[in-house]
Amino acid sequence: MNTACLIEHRLQRRVLEFAAFRWPGPVDAKSGLPSAAGAVARDSDDGASLLHFAPGRVLAPDPSASTEALLDAAASRGIGTRIDVTGKWERYSLRGPGSARLLACAFSLEAVLGERDCAAVAIFDCPAIVAKCRDGFDLWVLSSYAGDFLATAENFRALIQRPD
Repeated sequence: MNTACLIEHRLQRRVLEFAAFRWPGPVDAKSGLPSAAGAVARDSDDGASLLHFAPGRVLAPDPSASTEALLDAAASRGIGTRIDVTGKWERYSLRGPGSARLLACAFSLEAVLGERDCAAVAIFDCPAIVAKCRDGFDLWVLSSYAGDFLATAENFRALIQRPD
C-alpha cells in the first residue's frame, strides 16, 4: 500500500474573507457566492477561489480581480462585509495517496466532509479549513498554530509512511 504524503507550505499574496450579516440570509445565486454549506467555487486551474467554510463565512485565498469585484458587489448589496485577513491563515497542500490517511489521524473525513468540499475543522488541535482537491487536500491553518500543525503533521506522516 502506497502511503506517501507530501506536505507543502504554499505562499499566499493576499487572503480575504466575506462575512454575511445574517445567516441564513440573502446569499443566493445572484450574489455569485457559494451558498451551500461546504461549497467551493473553483478557478480555471481547479484551485479553490471561494470556500464557504462556515455559516455565512467565505474564504477567498489569493483572490483574482474578478473575485474581489464579486465580494465588493455582495458587500455593496448589503449582504455582508469583505475583510482582508492576509496573515491570518497559512496555506498547506497535502498530496499523495497518504493524504487522506494523514487527515484521518485528526478527524473522520467522511463525518466532516461527506458530500461537502470544505469545512472548518480542528486538525491536531489547530483551527483550520480543509478543502478537497483533485489530488489531495488544501488546508488553511490559523497562522499562530502553523508551527504546531506542521510539527504534528510531520510526526504522523512519518508514522503512516513507515514500513510495517
